[in-house]
Amino acid sequence: MKNRPMRLISRLEQYFFLTFGVFIMAVAFYFFVIPAGIVTGGVTGISMVLHRAFTVIPISVYALFFNLVFLLLALLFLGKREFLRSIYGSLLFPLFLALFELVVPNPTFGPDDMLLVALYSGGLIGVGFAIVIHYGGTTGGTDIPIKIVKKYTTLSLAVSVYIIDSSVILLGALTSPQGLAIGFVDALYALVIVFLSGKVADSFLLGLQSKKAVHVITEKPTEVKAAIFSGFSRGMTEIPIYGGYTKIGKTMLIMVIQNNEYHYVRNIITMSDPKAFVYVTPASEIHGEWSPREEVFLKHAQSEKPQGKEKTV
Repeated sequence: MKNRPMRLISRLEQYFFLTFGVFIMAVAFYFFVIPAGIVTGGVTGISMVLHRAFTVIPISVYALFFNLVFLLLALLFLGKREFLRSIYGSLLFPLFLALFELVVPNPTFGPDDMLLVALYSGGLIGVGFAIVIHYGGTTGGTDIPIKIVKKYTTLSLAVSVYIIDSSVILLGALTSPQGLAIGFVDALYALVIVFLSGKVADSFLLGLQSKKAVHVITEKPTEVKAAIFSGFSRGMTEIPIYGGYTKIGKTMLIMVIQNNEYHYVRNIITMSDPKAFVYVTPASEIHGEWSPREEVFLKHAQSEKPQGKEKTV
Protein backbone atom coordinates (compact mmCIF):
# COMPACT_ATOMS: atom_id res chain seq x y z
CA MET A 1 0.00 0.00 0.00
CA LYS A 2 1.10 3.55 -0.66
CA ASN A 3 1.95 5.81 2.24
CA ARG A 4 -0.11 9.00 2.02
CA PRO A 5 1.12 11.57 4.55
CA MET A 6 -0.86 14.71 5.27
CA ARG A 7 -0.30 17.24 2.49
CA LEU A 8 1.06 20.65 3.40
CA ILE A 9 -1.13 23.53 2.23
CA SER A 10 0.74 26.44 0.65
CA ARG A 11 0.01 30.01 1.66
CA LEU A 12 -1.27 30.79 -1.84
CA GLU A 13 -3.69 27.87 -1.77
CA GLN A 14 -4.87 28.81 1.70
CA TYR A 15 -5.72 32.40 0.79
CA PHE A 16 -7.29 31.36 -2.50
CA PHE A 17 -9.75 29.04 -0.76
CA LEU A 18 -10.33 31.47 2.12
CA THR A 19 -11.30 34.05 -0.49
CA PHE A 20 -13.48 31.54 -2.32
CA GLY A 21 -15.26 30.50 0.88
CA VAL A 22 -15.99 34.09 1.93
CA PHE A 23 -17.16 34.83 -1.63
CA ILE A 24 -19.69 31.98 -1.47
CA MET A 25 -21.02 33.26 1.84
CA ALA A 26 -21.29 36.81 0.49
CA VAL A 27 -23.23 35.51 -2.54
CA ALA A 28 -25.63 33.65 -0.26
CA PHE A 29 -26.32 36.68 1.89
CA TYR A 30 -26.51 39.32 -0.83
CA PHE A 31 -28.54 37.43 -3.44
CA PHE A 32 -30.75 35.32 -1.14
CA VAL A 33 -30.91 36.38 2.51
CA ILE A 34 -30.82 40.19 2.24
CA PRO A 35 -33.42 40.54 -0.58
CA ALA A 36 -35.76 38.23 1.32
CA GLY A 37 -35.40 40.36 4.45
CA ILE A 38 -34.43 37.40 6.64
CA VAL A 39 -32.28 38.37 9.62
CA THR A 40 -30.19 35.29 10.40
CA GLY A 41 -27.95 36.71 13.11
CA GLY A 42 -24.34 37.80 12.93
CA VAL A 43 -22.96 41.07 11.62
CA THR A 44 -25.08 40.89 8.46
CA GLY A 45 -28.22 40.56 10.56
CA ILE A 46 -27.32 43.55 12.74
CA SER A 47 -26.49 45.54 9.59
CA MET A 48 -29.87 44.65 8.04
CA VAL A 49 -31.69 45.86 11.17
CA LEU A 50 -29.87 49.20 11.13
CA HIS A 51 -30.37 49.54 7.38
CA ARG A 52 -34.12 49.37 7.96
CA ALA A 53 -33.90 52.51 10.09
CA PHE A 54 -31.23 54.35 8.08
CA THR A 55 -31.53 53.22 4.46
CA VAL A 56 -29.08 55.83 3.19
CA ILE A 57 -26.12 53.84 4.51
CA PRO A 58 -25.48 50.58 2.59
CA ILE A 59 -25.45 47.28 4.44
CA SER A 60 -21.81 46.73 3.46
CA VAL A 61 -20.78 49.89 5.33
CA TYR A 62 -22.57 48.75 8.48
CA ALA A 63 -20.95 45.32 8.15
CA LEU A 64 -17.50 46.84 7.73
CA PHE A 65 -18.01 49.12 10.75
CA PHE A 66 -19.10 46.31 13.06
CA ASN A 67 -16.35 44.00 11.84
CA LEU A 68 -13.76 46.70 12.61
CA VAL A 69 -15.25 47.13 16.09
CA PHE A 70 -15.19 43.39 16.71
CA LEU A 71 -11.60 43.17 15.43
CA LEU A 72 -10.61 45.79 18.02
CA LEU A 73 -12.41 43.76 20.71
CA ALA A 74 -10.55 40.65 19.55
CA LEU A 75 -7.22 42.44 19.95
CA LEU A 76 -8.14 43.71 23.43
CA PHE A 77 -9.78 40.60 24.88
CA LEU A 78 -8.63 37.61 22.82
CA GLY A 79 -5.06 38.55 21.96
CA LYS A 80 -2.98 39.28 18.89
CA ARG A 81 -3.22 35.77 17.45
CA GLU A 82 -7.02 35.77 17.24
CA PHE A 83 -6.93 39.34 15.92
CA LEU A 84 -4.59 38.43 13.05
CA ARG A 85 -6.54 35.26 12.31
CA SER A 86 -9.79 37.23 11.98
CA ILE A 87 -8.60 40.17 9.87
CA TYR A 88 -8.82 38.64 6.41
CA GLY A 89 -12.34 37.25 6.57
CA SER A 90 -13.69 40.21 8.57
CA LEU A 91 -12.58 42.73 5.93
CA LEU A 92 -13.14 40.61 2.84
CA PHE A 93 -16.80 39.84 3.51
CA PRO A 94 -18.05 43.47 3.57
CA LEU A 95 -15.82 44.23 0.56
CA PHE A 96 -17.60 41.52 -1.42
CA LEU A 97 -20.95 42.95 -0.30
CA ALA A 98 -19.86 46.42 -1.47
CA LEU A 99 -18.79 44.98 -4.82
CA PHE A 100 -22.15 43.29 -5.29
CA GLU A 101 -23.96 46.52 -4.35
CA LEU A 102 -22.14 48.27 -7.20
CA VAL A 103 -22.60 45.52 -9.80
CA VAL A 104 -26.15 44.34 -8.90
CA PRO A 105 -27.84 47.17 -6.97
CA ASN A 106 -31.28 45.58 -6.48
CA PRO A 107 -31.41 41.78 -6.34
CA THR A 108 -34.99 40.71 -5.68
CA PHE A 109 -37.04 37.60 -4.99
CA GLY A 110 -40.76 37.11 -5.26
CA PRO A 111 -42.84 36.51 -2.12
CA ASP A 112 -43.29 32.82 -2.96
CA ASP A 113 -39.55 32.08 -3.01
CA MET A 114 -38.92 32.05 0.75
CA LEU A 115 -38.43 28.30 1.02
CA LEU A 116 -35.96 28.32 -1.88
CA VAL A 117 -34.16 31.22 -0.24
CA ALA A 118 -33.82 29.27 3.00
CA LEU A 119 -32.63 26.10 1.27
CA TYR A 120 -30.15 27.65 -1.14
CA SER A 121 -28.76 30.25 1.25
CA GLY A 122 -28.40 27.71 4.05
CA GLY A 123 -26.53 25.33 1.74
CA LEU A 124 -24.25 28.03 0.32
CA ILE A 125 -23.47 29.54 3.71
CA GLY A 126 -22.64 26.09 5.06
CA VAL A 127 -20.30 25.26 2.17
CA GLY A 128 -18.57 28.66 2.29
CA PHE A 129 -18.14 28.54 6.06
CA ALA A 130 -16.78 24.98 5.90
CA ILE A 131 -14.17 25.99 3.29
CA VAL A 132 -13.05 28.92 5.45
CA ILE A 133 -12.76 26.77 8.58
CA HIS A 134 -11.04 23.92 6.69
CA TYR A 135 -8.30 26.28 5.55
CA GLY A 136 -7.71 27.75 8.99
CA GLY A 137 -9.63 30.99 8.63
CA THR A 138 -12.55 32.67 10.31
CA THR A 139 -15.28 35.01 9.13
CA GLY A 140 -14.91 37.21 12.21
CA GLY A 141 -18.09 39.12 12.96
CA THR A 142 -20.09 37.92 15.92
CA ASP A 143 -17.75 34.94 16.26
CA ILE A 144 -15.53 37.34 18.20
CA PRO A 145 -18.04 38.44 20.89
CA ILE A 146 -19.13 34.81 21.18
CA LYS A 147 -15.55 33.81 21.98
CA ILE A 148 -15.24 36.71 24.42
CA VAL A 149 -18.40 35.62 26.25
CA LYS A 150 -17.09 32.07 26.42
CA LYS A 151 -13.69 33.20 27.71
CA TYR A 152 -14.92 35.47 30.49
CA THR A 153 -18.04 33.59 31.61
CA THR A 154 -18.96 30.04 32.51
CA LEU A 155 -21.22 29.73 29.47
CA SER A 156 -20.37 27.09 26.90
CA LEU A 157 -19.65 27.98 23.28
CA ALA A 158 -23.00 26.59 22.13
CA VAL A 159 -24.94 28.65 24.69
CA SER A 160 -22.99 31.78 23.73
CA VAL A 161 -23.88 31.24 20.07
CA TYR A 162 -27.55 30.70 20.91
CA ILE A 163 -27.75 33.85 23.04
CA ILE A 164 -26.10 36.23 20.58
CA ASP A 165 -27.54 34.91 17.32
CA SER A 166 -31.04 34.39 18.72
CA SER A 167 -30.98 37.96 20.06
CA VAL A 168 -30.21 39.28 16.58
CA ILE A 169 -32.89 37.08 15.00
CA LEU A 170 -35.45 38.27 17.56
CA LEU A 171 -34.47 41.89 16.94
CA GLY A 172 -34.97 41.30 13.22
CA ALA A 173 -38.47 39.92 13.85
CA LEU A 174 -39.43 42.88 16.04
CA THR A 175 -38.21 45.44 13.49
CA SER A 176 -39.70 43.83 10.38
CA PRO A 177 -41.14 46.53 8.09
CA GLN A 178 -43.99 44.15 7.16
CA GLY A 179 -45.24 43.85 10.71
CA LEU A 180 -44.69 41.61 13.69
CA ALA A 181 -46.51 38.58 12.29
CA ILE A 182 -44.42 38.49 9.10
CA GLY A 183 -41.34 39.23 11.17
CA PHE A 184 -41.77 36.08 13.23
CA VAL A 185 -42.39 34.02 10.09
CA ASP A 186 -39.09 35.37 8.75
CA ALA A 187 -37.48 34.42 12.06
CA LEU A 188 -38.61 30.83 11.51
CA TYR A 189 -37.00 30.84 8.07
CA ALA A 190 -33.87 32.28 9.70
CA LEU A 191 -33.76 29.30 12.05
CA VAL A 192 -34.03 26.98 9.04
CA ILE A 193 -31.09 28.74 7.39
CA VAL A 194 -28.97 28.58 10.56
CA PHE A 195 -29.78 24.90 11.11
CA LEU A 196 -29.21 23.91 7.48
CA SER A 197 -25.95 25.85 7.16
CA GLY A 198 -24.63 24.15 10.30
CA LYS A 199 -25.53 20.70 8.99
CA VAL A 200 -24.03 21.36 5.58
CA ALA A 201 -20.83 22.72 7.14
CA ASP A 202 -20.51 19.68 9.39
CA SER A 203 -21.08 17.29 6.49
CA PHE A 204 -18.57 19.12 4.32
CA LEU A 205 -15.91 19.20 7.02
CA LEU A 206 -16.44 15.53 7.88
CA GLY A 207 -16.15 14.49 4.24
CA LEU A 208 -19.76 13.31 4.09
CA GLN A 209 -18.72 10.29 6.17
CA SER A 210 -17.73 8.39 3.05
CA LYS A 211 -15.93 5.61 4.92
CA LYS A 212 -16.56 3.40 7.93
CA ALA A 213 -14.30 2.09 10.68
CA VAL A 214 -15.22 -1.52 11.47
CA HIS A 215 -14.30 -2.89 14.90
CA VAL A 216 -14.43 -6.67 15.24
CA ILE A 217 -14.04 -8.32 18.65
CA THR A 218 -13.40 -11.99 18.05
CA GLU A 219 -11.88 -15.18 19.47
CA LYS A 220 -10.90 -16.25 15.95
CA PRO A 221 -8.74 -13.40 14.62
CA THR A 222 -6.71 -15.65 12.31
CA GLU A 223 -9.78 -16.97 10.52
CA VAL A 224 -11.42 -13.55 10.25
CA LYS A 225 -8.27 -11.91 8.90
CA ALA A 226 -7.68 -14.66 6.36
CA ALA A 227 -11.25 -14.43 5.09
CA ILE A 228 -11.16 -10.64 4.80
CA PHE A 229 -7.73 -10.55 3.15
CA SER A 230 -8.89 -13.08 0.57
CA GLY A 231 -11.53 -10.66 -0.71
CA PHE A 232 -10.18 -7.20 0.11
CA SER A 233 -6.91 -5.34 0.09
CA ARG A 234 -7.01 -3.49 3.38
CA GLY A 235 -4.76 -2.67 6.28
CA MET A 236 -5.90 -3.91 9.65
CA THR A 237 -4.95 -3.18 13.25
CA GLU A 238 -4.92 -6.06 15.75
CA ILE A 239 -5.28 -5.29 19.46
CA PRO A 240 -5.29 -7.90 22.27
CA ILE A 241 -8.12 -7.19 24.73
CA TYR A 242 -9.87 -8.78 27.71
CA GLY A 243 -13.56 -8.95 28.52
CA GLY A 244 -14.44 -6.60 31.33
CA TYR A 245 -16.80 -9.10 32.92
CA THR A 246 -15.64 -12.48 31.68
CA LYS A 247 -11.89 -11.67 31.78
CA ILE A 248 -11.55 -13.82 28.67
CA GLY A 249 -8.83 -12.80 26.27
CA LYS A 250 -9.98 -11.79 22.80
CA THR A 251 -8.71 -9.79 19.85
CA MET A 252 -10.02 -6.53 18.39
CA LEU A 253 -9.54 -6.06 14.65
CA ILE A 254 -9.96 -2.52 13.27
CA MET A 255 -10.21 -1.72 9.56
CA VAL A 256 -11.48 1.16 7.40
CA ILE A 257 -13.69 0.37 4.42
CA GLN A 258 -15.87 2.11 1.85
CA ASN A 259 -19.54 2.49 2.74
CA ASN A 260 -20.64 0.18 -0.07
CA GLU A 261 -18.28 -2.57 1.11
CA TYR A 262 -19.83 -3.03 4.54
CA HIS A 263 -22.44 -5.57 3.41
CA TYR A 264 -19.74 -7.91 2.08
CA VAL A 265 -17.39 -7.40 5.02
CA ARG A 266 -20.21 -8.15 7.46
CA ASN A 267 -21.04 -11.38 5.63
CA ILE A 268 -17.39 -12.45 5.65
CA ILE A 269 -17.12 -11.81 9.39
CA THR A 270 -20.37 -13.67 10.09
CA MET A 271 -19.22 -16.74 8.15
CA SER A 272 -15.78 -16.72 9.81
CA ASP A 273 -16.96 -16.14 13.38
CA PRO A 274 -20.72 -16.03 14.00
CA LYS A 275 -20.08 -15.04 17.64
CA ALA A 276 -17.95 -12.01 16.78
CA PHE A 277 -19.02 -8.66 18.22
CA VAL A 278 -18.97 -5.96 15.53
CA TYR A 279 -19.59 -2.25 15.78
CA VAL A 280 -19.17 0.38 13.07
CA THR A 281 -18.39 4.11 13.32
CA PRO A 282 -18.05 6.81 10.62
CA ALA A 283 -14.44 7.38 9.53
CA SER A 284 -14.65 11.04 8.60
CA GLU A 285 -11.06 11.83 7.67
CA ILE A 286 -8.33 9.40 6.66
CA HIS A 287 -4.59 10.07 6.60
CA GLY A 288 -1.68 7.68 6.24
CA GLU A 289 -1.79 4.19 4.75
CA TRP A 290 -5.19 3.45 3.23
CA SER A 291 -5.36 2.26 -0.34
CA PRO A 292 -8.50 0.48 -1.57
CA ARG A 293 -8.01 -2.02 -4.38
CA GLU A 294 -11.24 -1.51 -6.27
CA GLU A 295 -10.82 -4.38 -8.72
CA VAL A 296 -10.70 -6.90 -5.86
CA PHE A 297 -13.85 -5.48 -4.33
CA LEU A 298 -15.68 -5.42 -7.64
CA LYS A 299 -14.73 -9.01 -8.37
CA HIS A 300 -15.91 -10.08 -4.94
CA ALA A 301 -19.14 -8.12 -5.27
CA GLN A 302 -19.92 -9.54 -8.68
CA SER A 303 -19.41 -13.08 -7.37
CA GLU A 304 -22.31 -12.55 -4.95
CA LYS A 305 -24.77 -11.39 -7.62
CA PRO A 306 -27.66 -13.82 -8.22
CA GLN A 307 -27.31 -15.83 -11.42
CA GLY A 308 -29.79 -15.42 -14.22
CA LYS A 309 -30.94 -12.88 -16.72
CA GLU A 310 -30.53 -9.31 -15.58
CA LYS A 311 -33.48 -6.98 -15.70
CA THR A 312 -33.04 -3.55 -17.22
CA VAL A 313 -34.93 -0.80 -15.45
